Amino acid sequence: MLPHEHLSRAKEELRRLVAIPSVSARGEKLAECAEAVRDLLTEAGFATEIQPGDVGPFVVGEIGSGPLTMMIYNHYDVQPEDPVSLWHSPPFELSERDGRWYGRGVADDKGEFVSRLAGWRLFRERHPGPLPFRLVWLVDGEEEIGSPSLEAFLRRRFDGEAVNVCWWEYGEIDASGRPIILCGFKGVMAVELRARTARADLHSSLGAVFDNPLWKLAAATASLRDGTGRILIEGFYDAVRQPAPGDSELASAPPYSLDSLMDATGAQRLLDGIDGASFYRAVNFEPCMNVNGFSGGYAGEGAKTVLPAEGVVKIDFRLVPDQDPQHIVALLRAHLDRHGFDDIELIVHDANVRPVRSATDHWFVQDAKAALEEHFGQPAIVQPSSPASGTAHPFVEQLGAEIVGLGLTHHGAMLHSPDENIIVDQFARTIECSAAILARLSDRAVQMRGQSGPEQLSDGETL
Repeated sequence: MLPHEHLSRAKEELRRLVAIPSVSARGEKLAECAEAVRDLLTEAGFATEIQPGDVGPFVVGEIGSGPLTMMIYNHYDVQPEDPVSLWHSPPFELSERDGRWYGRGVADDKGEFVSRLAGWRLFRERHPGPLPFRLVWLVDGEEEIGSPSLEAFLRRRFDGEAVNVCWWEYGEIDASGRPIILCGFKGVMAVELRARTARADLHSSLGAVFDNPLWKLAAATASLRDGTGRILIEGFYDAVRQPAPGDSELASAPPYSLDSLMDATGAQRLLDGIDGASFYRAVNFEPCMNVNGFSGGYAGEGAKTVLPAEGVVKIDFRLVPDQDPQHIVALLRAHLDRHGFDDIELIVHDANVRPVRSATDHWFVQDAKAALEEHFGQPAIVQPSSPASGTAHPFVEQLGAEIVGLGLTHHGAMLHSPDENIIVDQFARTIECSAAILARLSDRAVQMRGQSGPEQLSDGETL
């Protein structure tokens, strides 16, 4: 049982961070929030620094030394709070209702950061003295806008260094309260298609003569995907890596039901061919395309009979190993040109986040699984890949880290939406679990330090 003072302190720290509207999309309050995060890490015993990013600063904390290096990655920036009218309490105030805490960033990602920091304090209270492993804590201020300067920062700040494990910024808890360990993340490509057919909007009677940009965009968008969700861009699937046999086995038996996912999210309509037996494989291994929004012409009250001059559609793609977002951009451009849409402008907003997938049988995954099951009292789910994305590839490509996500984001957390929330009991359990994971890592480092010859892990893996 988590001591009350630890939960109370963590709640107050989360309250202070949520109150800072650190919205990276607007460049708002990022330096202020970075300083607050730096102060918390300093109080917790870390040697800290703030380094500039292109939009928001990075906060780095370091402590300890030894045969193992763990990096904890979090971010302090948040999504915009819009639409504010749909929140049931102010978005930048921590509020409590029915065993949940609400507020922008309470799950993504300030709550994850605070729960781990509270777990660190609990671990050090129980295990004082020199830390037998190196712990690097990196807190990003640009994650919600795609971390545009993360890759360059890692290259500059950690050049030549190696990291064994990167504890990623979030993990999941399903609708029944079972913790989920994420061993991969999809890549992302976000683009905008723009069509212009006139200097200004025209009278709609001229639609008998002139083309309509919204019609053209609708036709172009429809050419990219079928009703099953399969993407129709020529060459799109050529580089897709097939999952390892063990990963396929994990995905063949969904650990939660499709109905529970629909209940938690409120989603109601499935793609053709998706059912209770196939959805989990798609979540883990299938790329997808999403239309984020159409705009142009008139969308106000009543009727206004115009032929729009311009239209825009925003689209994102979620990619899987070994698809390269930059290559997919080229394939998309070629597809549009080939199908008669060469006059549609293609604007790339994000094509830098590459997909990653770590080994599901890695020793840290097994240690984390044991700790989660001890403190949540239920079997933990090892999931080969999250359906979501993050700038995880430089940690793998530059630092050699295994990426593992575990944390407190439950399936009804309303990430990026009004009424973002976490469940208080799960927050407390995550604190305890974080302390236990750090204790297991400490024990492993002590064991390795006492061995002679090459540093061997218990499963025979050599560092």
